[in-house]
Amino acid sequence: MSRIQWAFVWLLLIPFQILAQGNAVVYYVAPGGKARNPGTAGRPFATAQQARDAIRKARTKSPEQRYTVVFREGAYVMPAPFELNAADSGTAQFPVTYRAYNGEKVVFTGGTVLQTADFRPVEDADMLKRLLPEVRDKVLQIDLLKAGITDFGVMQQHGFGKIPEPAPLELFINGERQTLARYPNEGALKIGKVYDPGSVPRSGDFSDRGAEFGYEYDRPQRWLQAKDIWLHGRFSFGYNDDHLRVDHIDTTKKTIRTAQPHLYGVVSSMYVDTSKWSDVAGLSLRNYYVYNVPEEIDLPGEWYLDRTSGKLYLYPPDSFLQARVEISMLEAPLIQLKETAHVNIENICFSTSRGMGIYLENAHHIGIRGCEFTNLGTVAISAGQRLQHNKHGFSLDGSPLLDEWASLDFHHISIQNCRIADTGTGGIILTGGDRRSLEPSMNTVSHCEFSGVDRRNHSYAAALKLFGVGIQVDHCRFSDLRHMAISLRGNDHVIEHNLFERICTYADDMGAIYMGRDPASRGNIIRSNHFRDIVPVDGESQVGAVFLDDGICATTVSGNFFERSGSTGDKELFGAVFIHGGHGNTVYHNVFLDCAMAVGNNYWSDDTWKAFLEKPIIRQRLLEEVDITGRVYLDKYPDLNNWFTEFGPRLNKVAENYLINSNMAINGKYELFFNHLETPANTGRALKKIGYDENTIGPAPGN
Repeated sequence: MSRIQWAFVWLLLIPFQILAQGNAVVYYVAPGGKARNPGTAGRPFATAQQARDAIRKARTKSPEQRYTVVFREGAYVMPAPFELNAADSGTAQFPVTYRAYNGEKVVFTGGTVLQTADFRPVEDADMLKRLLPEVRDKVLQIDLLKAGITDFGVMQQHGFGKIPEPAPLELFINGERQTLARYPNEGALKIGKVYDPGSVPRSGDFSDRGAEFGYEYDRPQRWLQAKDIWLHGRFSFGYNDDHLRVDHIDTTKKTIRTAQPHLYGVVSSMYVDTSKWSDVAGLSLRNYYVYNVPEEIDLPGEWYLDRTSGKLYLYPPDSFLQARVEISMLEAPLIQLKETAHVNIENICFSTSRGMGIYLENAHHIGIRGCEFTNLGTVAISAGQRLQHNKHGFSLDGSPLLDEWASLDFHHISIQNCRIADTGTGGIILTGGDRRSLEPSMNTVSHCEFSGVDRRNHSYAAALKLFGVGIQVDHCRFSDLRHMAISLRGNDHVIEHNLFERICTYADDMGAIYMGRDPASRGNIIRSNHFRDIVPVDGESQVGAVFLDDGICATTVSGNFFERSGSTGDKELFGAVFIHGGHGNTVYHNVFLDCAMAVGNNYWSDDTWKAFLEKPIIRQRLLEEVDITGRVYLDKYPDLNNWFTEFGPRLNKVAENYLINSNMAINGKYELFFNHLETPANTGRALKKIGYDENTIGPAPGN
């Protein structure tokens, strides 16, 4: 057969190679593919964009087809986001799917690989003098400018009170984030005498004055040539962390002056006025460490980037020459879906980027299944919050704005069987539905695993931030988080059959599930979950499994197993479930095992409650963001009738719980009835009575 005849046969076969899965049109993409290829299994495309464009073209002739893009194994470097818009939407009958080839690992990466052979011993005499003598012959350097890398990102203040921005350039070796050179290597330093707390934005002082405080150690004498030193720690309360740049070190006076103010002003952890609540609250966690200091490179994996010369210095770990070395580059999302519907993303790993994995805006009927998100600078998935170029500001009550929304229009978003670990500022941000009409979003997060999502921000970097109406979270596992696991705001959310363990490991005044300062957030249900080993770092700190803060009402906590969870704290108020000021909450049919206190309650007086309702931020949330006096809310939540005029006793119901080696309550006012004391031998019987089944908790095996 002639070449012309073979070519003709090949062209005839191409449609059959693309129509490879039933009635679905399948395009293939591979790292070794080419743009001029037709996207078949044998001649794949090179990029996701080429496959997307092929679908757009094909749908003009065949719109009623299922289209699938299959990625073959390998890393796909994303110098810019893979963008989908309304033109890329499927339909309920004919969705569009982007997925990995069966059993193969597909990675969308926002990073760049550095060749280990390009690292060289340090020869610059000035830098060698700055390095510790014992590591001068061990530290290597690479010139990023010579490698064509000029964008190092921006180091900026971040932490509580700042909406997250993309991370600056980070270094990864064999998939592990490496440590910017720091002192001390472990633990933290105490804040000495405070000469100037700096301006206090939380109290309305926006003069942008940094703080000045003393130190009582000698290490800073070595840092005088360092030009970009940063501090990370808790500079006031135990529930917030901050990153502050050092403006000046006075080695004679032994003081540090910061370039930025801390939200609450810096408070000493060494010279404490015990008569001041602000001095005592969070004291045991009030400390800091120093980082981005080349003089402190002394452990394998520590590194420093000179942003002027472009030279990166690294104390390499063992077997470095065989290692995979990457730096994060992309600040935008790896995938971006705007005005998109009926699209599925399956079994893809998103990694090594300064920003997030997937961003959604005005999207619905989106399925994200079996994906992995690791080593990202911000979050894994965000629906409506861009986390880039944010407008920072303050609420009516002076608290910082923690969210900036580009979109609230989401429904039928399904996130299933995903693993999210080692992200910078949280896991998933999800909203949807309509809070004014109480139309549910039908969004779900199911059978997912979350751990270590607070690598950059150590507080308020929740694994899940939920807003809106009617989001279901079930059969997930949350583990090893310094602060909260779920931040909850909105209505009629259901959190059930999840496992929470080792949450709030370095926190004060916090809960694994946290709600606060919005009494219109009602109808939420926390049921049939297992909370275990949620205990404070020390006896002075107070943490709980469920924290209903600042006037949260009408929440149901039922059928849960609280095991070694919660603490009373220094004021003996906290518990595994803690209610601060709210009422109409129900804590029913739970088992508390080895809990210092089952339920805590800081009851508010009538005057305190009335004053709370008159606060501008609360009026805004009750009457502007929603309308609790309107028919929708009164029909759904009848207890809101006459809410502003008839206050009643404002009690919380605590009933039919089982306590095993656990105290019931010390403070507060409740409706307490039919709570039972049981022995450890009867733990199984108590769990059976509340309908708890450990086989229904967390992700199903094999997911």
